[in-house]
Amino acid sequence: MYNILAISPISIAGSLIIKGLSKGFQQLGNNILYLDIRELNFEIIKKFKPDFVIGYDYVQFINPQAEKILEKLNIPVIHYFADDPNSNFAHSGDLSLFSKLSNSDGIIFCWDKQYLNVFRNKCFYLPLGVDADLYTVQNNNTQQALDIVFTGRPLTNIRLTILSEIIKNFPDKLSIYSYKKHFDTSIEDMQKLLNETELNHYKNSYKGFLETEEQLAEVYANSKIVLNITMDQGLSSMNYRVLEVLAAGGFLLTDYKQDTADYFKADKDLVFYKNNEELIRKISKYLNEHSLRNQIAENGKKMVINNNTFKQRAQEILNKIGELRLI
Repeated sequence: MYNILAISPISIAGSLIIKGLSKGFQQLGNNILYLDIRELNFEIIKKFKPDFVIGYDYVQFINPQAEKILEKLNIPVIHYFADDPNSNFAHSGDLSLFSKLSNSDGIIFCWDKQYLNVFRNKCFYLPLGVDADLYTVQNNNTQQALDIVFTGRPLTNIRLTILSEIIKNFPDKLSIYSYKKHFDTSIEDMQKLLNETELNHYKNSYKGFLETEEQLAEVYANSKIVLNITMDQGLSSMNYRVLEVLAAGGFLLTDYKQDTADYFKADKDLVFYKNNEELIRKISKYLNEHSLRNQIAENGKKMVINNNTFKQRAQEILNKIGELRLI
């Protein structure tokens, strides 16, 4: 049993991941001190006597006070990266962070195999997990479901192109949930891809912002098709959307990524598309296949619960710590 200091980052996605891993460590019998990176207190941490630290992306290097505190602790620091280390998502414009990390003894776990050789530190592949308890759904009624649902930023060229194709082929069937400012920004870009009638359909597709995992789960479980379009930085990785949709019992139609294919069986646990033509064809097929959709969604949910939770990912981290004899 370990005492583990878990540092929550400022980012929403990062805090969700570190919170999930923290719960996983606790389920395995470890003690957790969970603190916001902006509120670290050396005396509280020292009294807790942590064996190691876990945090998101560059962890302590994004905050001078946190960097000083962890330097005084002199214990192993584990960095979980779910962002391209050279992107703004990770370093927020501070290009010195990569050098600081490289000159440290930090151990890295990364969600995408394609970035493993980018780091100079010891680095290991670890896909994302999910806290399936957060996505329990009480009311599942896909007979009266939304047809095609997309949640997340409707931005970047690849997402805009795919969403515009769906509007052209299924003008009244798309529902988008995102921050309003992100959707408003996408409208400007969509003017280049859609005619006036299509653009009006696109504007009508906006359904608001889902604030909680419970709200997300209700939408996923009560949708005929949930669409996943991986961000550009996810070169081969399985993103979090895949796991949360399946955990909620949703039917997932996702872009093909090798890491996802390593963990889930195509057309049994979820359905892949590799290009826009295939996507449109599969939407047409599965909109009318109620029983098949439900069976695939049920299979996917079982695979998540059995093999892809944060508890299981936490155990993989502990196994690696044991192999490396860090503590």
